Amino acid sequence: MYQLGEVVRLRKKHPCGEDRWKVLKTGVDMRIKCLTCGRVILLPRHKLEKQVKERLDQSM
Repeated sequence: MYQLGEVVRLRKKHPCGEDRWKVLKTGVDMRIKCLTCGRVILLPRHKLEKQVKERLDQSM
């Protein structure tokens, strides 16, 4: 469903104020990176799918 390098917008903002994240790893667990502060987190796929508000382009 998600591709490496794809940018997604989440429903809840990160404490730094950003809501856009870049997908770094796909699979059962998804690794995503905040585009403002660079924080990397690992989430189960089903939690990420619930949090995604929209899918943005891959060019970022």
